[in-house]
Amino acid sequence: MLPGQAGADASNMVFKLRHMEVFRAVMLTGSISAAAKMLYVSQPAVSKLIGYIEGRLAYRLFERINNRLVPTAEAQILFREVERVYQAALQVNETALSLASGTHRKLRISCSASLSTVVIPIALAQLKREAPALHIEWQTSLMGEMPNQILSKKVDLSIAALPVVHDHLHSQAFMRGRMVAVMPASHELAQQPSLALQQLEGQALLLFRPDMPFGKLLADEIAQRGLQLDSLLSFTNANEAVALVKQGMGITLIDEFVAQDSGLAVVPLAEEIHFDISFVYSRFEPPSQAALHLMQVLYAQAQKLGRGIEGFELPMA
Repeated sequence: MLPGQAGADASNMVFKLRHMEVFRAVMLTGSISAAAKMLYVSQPAVSKLIGYIEGRLAYRLFERINNRLVPTAEAQILFREVERVYQAALQVNETALSLASGTHRKLRISCSASLSTVVIPIALAQLKREAPALHIEWQTSLMGEMPNQILSKKVDLSIAALPVVHDHLHSQAFMRGRMVAVMPASHELAQQPSLALQQLEGQALLLFRPDMPFGKLLADEIAQRGLQLDSLLSFTNANEAVALVKQGMGITLIDEFVAQDSGLAVVPLAEEIHFDISFVYSRFEPPSQAALHLMQVLYAQAQKLGRGIEGFELPMA
């Protein structure tokens, strides 16, 4: 069928989309009758519309020579432009169909580095199994970078190792983790069932920089107990600490998720220093269906590990 009016803006067009479709059909087939068959309309309807188009444009598109339609030079130039429009329309049609099938969906996420070795990879692998057509872009970020990434729409969802406080963001805790001590398996404390912070006084320690979120969390706990734990070297993320411990530099205190994938001895802390992993997203628009799907997968993972935060509810789409 011939397309109808394309909207209010199209009403001012001299050469409308429905004119382009008929013109293109005649150019491709070389005759009025063949164009009519191609468009499933009557031959007089095509002939009448071509005449109308020529009248509106004030120049001829076809010469009638020996019962044949021969395109004019103007028609050849116009056809090149119409073909560009037609190919663009095909792309729009493909996009419309892909949206229905889910093949055009994209999810852009960022996460704290401490979640990048175990928590997020497991969830993303499951998400791809459940939504294979979903295109995912993933990066690690500092928590201080997340607000700008979300509000500038560079990412759709962030997963932060600690809550992110910002007036224009939701920060929704869904999973609880804990800090642990990590050391070489040969270390004298490696076989302890748990370690109190006081037992670490005098030990060679590697600690987070105190201006980092995990560093502040640990510094507050240490200060509350009146302890003096000196760090040989400060680092910004737990993977750096693991590399240093593997070089025999001492003991480190990091999150349990990086620790479990480190290949080193992991000893729980007696103090049970917890942190809440949070979903971070904009207050100005609800999470996409793809983001909600990932949130659902991650919360189910947290519950399976016995670390889900009671009362957590997925936001409304």
